[in-house]
Amino acid sequence: MILPLSYPLSRESPLYPGSPEISINSIKSIDRGDNSNNSLITLPAHAGTHMDLPRHFCRHGNTVRDLLNYGTCISPVYCYDLPKNRHTSISSDDLNGIPVDRKARGVLIRTGFYRYRQSNTIAYLTEHPWIQPDVPDTLRKMFPELILFGIDTISISNPSQRTMGHESHRSFLCRKPQIMLLEDTNLSYDCLTGRALMIRIYPIIMDELDGVPVIAIVDI
Repeated sequence: MILPLSYPLSRESPLYPGSPEISINSIKSIDRGDNSNNSLITLPAHAGTHMDLPRHFCRHGNTVRDLLNYGTCISPVYCYDLPKNRHTSISSDDLNGIPVDRKARGVLIRTGFYRYRQSNTIAYLTEHPWIQPDVPDTLRKMFPELILFGIDTISISNPSQRTMGHESHRSFLCRKPQIMLLEDTNLSYDCLTGRALMIRIYPIIMDELDGVPVIAIVDI
């Protein structure tokens, strides 16, 4: 069974506070006498379901172009339920007791906040859980081969905790081994937990970018 982990990208997609809006403008139109319809799309690199690459917070970090070095298929990946309320954080203590496969290359955290994406967008953007800076090193000890961390929130950083969010991003992306981030991920499927998964990730744009919207699908 194949399930999409990416949300459709549109003008209405929720974006991290302060991000420029997504715009789609017509530059050629048959109705205006042109031979074809043609559009100009403008969007942030971190729009919708997207990857954060090391360049996002590391001056000379890897970019989207380097993503192919990791491979577009990541396996095994495990999804863990860590239910969280509004205005809370995820710390290393929250990881105590979760099943560990030391060969895991991907970890997904399902806080349940995906439920707010459509029903309460303001809460999804401003009240979501954030990741404390100690978590990445804990994950490295638990999962020595980890290269991907995904979460069902708009970001691992909350706007009310920007300094901590910056530190957490640097801890994931700049320390060795580097762990890429998959944010604004659709983890609404109950069947994701309790099994080994394979995720296929296809970036929409390949270039020297610090992040990129992606098409992410999971094979179960």
